[in-house]
Amino acid sequence: MKKQIFNQHIQDIILRIKEVHIWNFDLNNILNENKQALKGLLSIDELERASKFHFDVDRERFICGSGLLRLFIFLYTNISPKIISYNHNNYGKPELSREQNNSKLHFNMSHSQNMLCFGFLINEQIGVDIEVIKAIKDYLDVANKFFSDSEIIQLNSFPEEKALETFYTCWTGKEAFIKLSGEGLSYPLKEFATQIKDLKIGETYRYKLLVKNREENYFVEAFRIQENLVGAYALRDELIETIYWFFEENNYSINKFISETLSSSLIQ
Repeated sequence: MKKQIFNQHIQDIILRIKEVHIWNFDLNNILNENKQALKGLLSIDELERASKFHFDVDRERFICGSGLLRLFIFLYTNISPKIISYNHNNYGKPELSREQNNSKLHFNMSHSQNMLCFGFLINEQIGVDIEVIKAIKDYLDVANKFFSDSEIIQLNSFPEEKALETFYTCWTGKEAFIKLSGEGLSYPLKEFATQIKDLKIGETYRYKLLVKNREENYFVEAFRIQENLVGAYALRDELIETIYWFFEENNYSINKFISETLSSSLIQ
């Protein structure tokens, strides 16, 4: 894993061709005043969507994720966060509006409980997924229902104490692929096969996805950020370098990033 710590000495984030930037955050670290500031960036449509969440915690996470996405798009494109607009493809996947996207920036995001992940890439679509590892009583039944025969064989090859973790490694790879195009669960999950390995913290591995009835090549990179968090991203180009960006709360926190990036966006 090529790890980069964001700090006060980094003035510009440069996303190069054939480079992926993966960001991971703990939303619980965001202070209330910054949550309100992020809410102020949202469009009317986003605010309406936020209002429909039944639980406050889900509403708050949606607001933080949507606001942070706008800040990061500003970081990469210099488009003011409040005027960023999105189009949606035939499957509902959001992307920057054509008139704003001269940089050809593509992105995807994923939530799992309090954790949030963004993936950014130039010229190519990307799908990302993260999952907080938690006990699932019937996860083997889920696997039998949605995993391919190859994935079931792989899953059964691991000792019992590793089975749940490797289940999530498989699931995030599958989710990343169906989020690449935005097709979601409308795509039959048994029609493609991931490769499952036991991941330690800070490890990654990349593989070619086996997809039935598709001529294109697809690749997935699996990663493990912390003990209880695994993830994956999917794309169509194998020759991509990945940079995993992090904030260190005792050095340059996400709160300082939010306040400084907001200030920068106001004076551009």
